[in-house]
Amino acid sequence: MSVLGVESSFNGLKWVYKNIDERLALAISQRFDLPDIVAKILSARIHNLDEINAFLYPTLKNNLPNPFSLIDMKKAAERMSVAVLNNEPIGLMGDYDVDGATSTALLKMFLEELGISVFCYIPDREDGYGPSAIKMHEYFNNGCKVVATLDCGMTAFDPIQEGTDLGLDVIVLDHHDADEKRYPNAYAIVNPKRLDENPDHPCHYMAAVGVVFLFTVALNTILREKGFYKNKQEPNLIKYLDLVAFGTVCDVVRLQGVNRLFVKAGLKQMQTQNNLGLRALAQLVNLSEPASAYHLGYVFGPRINACGRVGKSDIGMHLLSASDPIKAGVLAQELEALNLTRREIETSVLLEAIEQVESRPLETPFIVVQGENWHQGVVGIVAGRLKDKYNMPVFALSIEEDEIKGSSRSVQGVDLGTLVMNAIQKGILSRGGGHPMAAGFSLKKENLTLFKDYLKESIKSDMIANDGSLLEIDAVLDAQSATIDLMDNILLLAPFGEANPEPVFVLKDMLISKTTILKNGHIACVLSSKSGKYINAIAFRAVDTELGHKLLNKEKNYLHIAGTLKKDTWKGNTKVQMQIIDAAFAT
Repeated sequence: MSVLGVESSFNGLKWVYKNIDERLALAISQRFDLPDIVAKILSARIHNLDEINAFLYPTLKNNLPNPFSLIDMKKAAERMSVAVLNNEPIGLMGDYDVDGATSTALLKMFLEELGISVFCYIPDREDGYGPSAIKMHEYFNNGCKVVATLDCGMTAFDPIQEGTDLGLDVIVLDHHDADEKRYPNAYAIVNPKRLDENPDHPCHYMAAVGVVFLFTVALNTILREKGFYKNKQEPNLIKYLDLVAFGTVCDVVRLQGVNRLFVKAGLKQMQTQNNLGLRALAQLVNLSEPASAYHLGYVFGPRINACGRVGKSDIGMHLLSASDPIKAGVLAQELEALNLTRREIETSVLLEAIEQVESRPLETPFIVVQGENWHQGVVGIVAGRLKDKYNMPVFALSIEEDEIKGSSRSVQGVDLGTLVMNAIQKGILSRGGGHPMAAGFSLKKENLTLFKDYLKESIKSDMIANDGSLLEIDAVLDAQSATIDLMDNILLLAPFGEANPEPVFVLKDMLISKTTILKNGHIACVLSSKSGKYINAIAFRAVDTELGHKLLNKEKNYLHIAGTLKKDTWKGNTKVQMQIIDAAFAT
């Protein structure tokens, strides 16, 4: 049965209630003294009463996995401890996204606090993803005996072999899917996605920065056991949890289990403003409230990613590991300028891609768009925008002289990481890697038709778990119920993200009292109820959509409005605001 009789909304969706376990919800409410609405929302996310306490109140003491339970962790930490005890320089190679930047910044700061010289390398996009054979030689010539690859390395067979041949001990700290046939010839590989790792391991869905944090815990433990801290202060690793939260949110991994612990603890740590780079970003955007997962993913994240997309890729890492507030401020301004440039390029490529999609019939359950020399730094964003718009897996390709570089985004049911690894094994792709929901790859220009045929064989309509015709609703509210007290209770379920989405509510029987078109195509609204209560609302990037057209319609029709609720503080006054997802005529 549809919610409020909405069979086809302005976005063409049928509204349905999420599956709520009423008996479990009652038990949750009684045992944990929670309001009914919170208990019901929680019952749709957690299906075991014994897991509720760890979900609501996770602690490092009780819920942090044992680092040494991961394969090769002890071997890796033991080897790096020897380098630390011998005061040897250490080389780090990271990825150019937020997960890579936070991973590299975290381990860099930890090692430097121990007095170790650290050489860091994050490749620019034109250099390609992952470790570099050239840098292996540089690190060797600089006296390094140990090199760690962070958020990369699982498929870097040739560069790691080059390092191994030089006599370097290469430690891989990664979380990407592994090749089914072989591992790189590294000294140690710590990756919860190893094929010989337990798939039920609590670290299985961890971002790379989480793996790196556990590595620092393991390394710190071994150094303590070896007496390294006998005459010096032991580092407080808690201060790095803000970076762990940042990388975890931005890599869109499941915010359950240990990942939820990391983000919850990391957001608390961020309030100390200990990290000068994060403090500079907060000042740059005039953030006047404690940072949330939303700010990490949608405010800070794009700015760090901007340098990896259209600038020099290591700026973000240097910002996040800055020890001088003035330098941090300068780097933050550089990122802001790069982010503006990225937006301009993205808009141009996105318009071209949409024109391609809508100028031809969709004959497959996936989308391929391509352009000559599309900027590599924005094809992933464009793929994500198209995926959101059409609810299909999308492959965005930049065609260069003799090579094609692509990025893809998926929907539930299509595992891009596995798909890309299989294509590499078949010789269709030259290289690549990723997760179920996102992947990057490259191929020879001559293999483009072969790649498209491979996609047709591999992706079938019945694989896609959600056909995109449904919007799941957590609860229907009247305007009087949308209070700050309700928000305080809902925020018990935060941080929100992948696998723990923000609850979606419907405000029923609302009028659009006022609308304002903002920059970037956003629409600000004032909603009014039959009882006379007013609620501010905003619909992002809605101007050119059917939803936007209806919101801007001057006719006074009562609407049911679906969206998420936020706290909005202005000049010390806090009100509830709705971020509109969808709407429908009230019947």
